[in-house]
Amino acid sequence: MSDANPKDRITLAQELRQRGESARRRDPATARRCYEEAVELFRGVAEPLLLAHVVRHLGDVYLEQGCPELAEPCYLQARDLYLSQGDNASLNFANAVRSLAMLRWEQSKALWREVHVLYTDLKIEPGIEESKFRVTALAVR
Repeated sequence: MSDANPKDRITLAQELRQRGESARRRDPATARRCYEEAVELFRGVAEPLLLAHVVRHLGDVYLEQGCPELAEPCYLQARDLYLSQGDNASLNFANAVRSLAMLRWEQSKALWREVHVLYTDLKIEPGIEESKFRVTALAVR
């Protein structure tokens, strides 16, 4: 499809995006494939906002499938694409930043839990107290 005209690529990418959205709850593997193909098609055309939207949704699918290491670059790319287009006051931009914040929040909670176990095993009271405080604070958010 690399030799297809941009309108055809956009049409196919939009169809794949819609298929991905439809499949998300019932068939995550199909949703992932559809979004990945749509991202590749959008990369070949000059439509950064369409790419940003679909790459953010691909990040969501990666995260739902337990692949945060794949999700984070998607969220960063989506955020950067929205910013590069001056679209930093839209709902789409807010959703991209939210997804990134949620991912990092989850990572932070896991890391502080791990630190707490380590300090507890080592019986390092200041570390135990700080990590206990941070785990509790993150759990409240």
